[in-house]
Amino acid sequence: MLMLVAGPVAQRSGVAPGTAKPNPLFATSKIVTVQLEFSQADYKALAPHGGGGWFGGGGGGGGSQSWLQGPEGKRNGFAASRGVQFQYVHGNATIDGQTVKNIGVRYKGNGSYFDGASAGKVSLKLDFAEYVKGQRLGTLKKVNLHSNITDATWMNEVLAFQLFRDAGVPAPRTSYARVYVTVQGRQDKAYAGLYSLVENPDEEFVTARGLPKNGAIFKPVATNVFADLGSDWKRYNQTYDPKTPLTDGQKQRVIDFARLVTNASDAQFAGEVGNYLDLDETARYLAVVVFLSDMDGLLGPGQNYYLYLDPRTQKFSFIAWDQDHSFGQFFRGTQSSREQLSIHHPWSESSRFLERLFRVDAFKKLYLARLEEFSGTLFKPERFHRQVDELAVVLRPAVKDESAQRLARFDRAVAGEVPPGDAGMFRGANIPIKPFVKARAQSVLDQLAGRSTGQRIGGR
Repeated sequence: MLMLVAGPVAQRSGVAPGTAKPNPLFATSKIVTVQLEFSQADYKALAPHGGGGWFGGGGGGGGSQSWLQGPEGKRNGFAASRGVQFQYVHGNATIDGQTVKNIGVRYKGNGSYFDGASAGKVSLKLDFAEYVKGQRLGTLKKVNLHSNITDATWMNEVLAFQLFRDAGVPAPRTSYARVYVTVQGRQDKAYAGLYSLVENPDEEFVTARGLPKNGAIFKPVATNVFADLGSDWKRYNQTYDPKTPLTDGQKQRVIDFARLVTNASDAQFAGEVGNYLDLDETARYLAVVVFLSDMDGLLGPGQNYYLYLDPRTQKFSFIAWDQDHSFGQFFRGTQSSREQLSIHHPWSESSRFLERLFRVDAFKKLYLARLEEFSGTLFKPERFHRQVDELAVVLRPAVKDESAQRLARFDRAVAGEVPPGDAGMFRGANIPIKPFVKARAQSVLDQLAGRSTGQRIGGR
């Protein structure tokens, strides 16, 4: 079994360990076999309900904090904001030889859902306890099968998550899976393609990292996160999309931090932000996000990450999520601006939270120190080049079995050449990993040394 080349794990001073307990399902770069089985009725019911396509409407209405919010109580994200909602259906799964019956299966994704639907390869979420209370695959309640349809190498998310983990940031563990689908009376073990198998950020996720299970997990969607929306939690609920039951105290903690971010003087904010936000954890998280020029997350429209509220400290920290457009591969700005993204003003939307945070000396010192540290260990271009080349050997046969077109794109992207585009808003114009990390690593070094100011992409 191939092991990715990893840099040294950064020493940690925070309370939230980023290293999970071992799980053989997530052996590095392992390709497992996943067999899914459905009745014809359940397979047909996987199709989403509602929605008007790219330009259709749904959305969170006039009170929404983001154009990416779905209706109250529903999913958030690009597809959800256009009325697309997924439902679980019954199915059976055999994963790496372990069979779990009567599980919940649904489609997942937002922009990637539209591209995946047009290409015939959609990401999936498996919930082992949806219909059987307490059912697990080992210790796992849910896992995700990501199609990587927006990524010619199948590596963006897997390598990004490993980078976060090596930097001491909680991030999902991954492996790869050949996925086969059986529909009773219609098809038997049809090859659906190569997917990445991704851990789900839930109670089991935090428990595996030694964190309290009774902490609160949120999946915010808000361009201006921690904006003061008043004293009624109902106005915050859809924006923060809690994934765990919340106590009144946890709700109030969000509201109180929002008031501080929105209303405090600069001196008060600088003096109190460390009471609400784990500054070391946040510095680590943002150092990696900024290096990756991830413009589809906190630095952009304000989505694709999780927050964890630790009950021991009452502080928020970040969990990495949704990195298929990492390595500068989201379409905001130009290729050059993503490679040269400013480390001092990396956000592309107006964000009072980030604007204020980056003016706090205590945070900025930690953040720049992490960029300096990781530039000498984790951000080395040759490290990423080795990872890409070694993974390519493992993945190529499974990619080849998908299609000749995808194999051609894969080979070119692995070599560092821009692959030929194909239809889809989020596909085709991506920078391969190898040239990006070479340019990005040098830009970060130049900015740290004062030789460059980098480039801003929008924002105030």
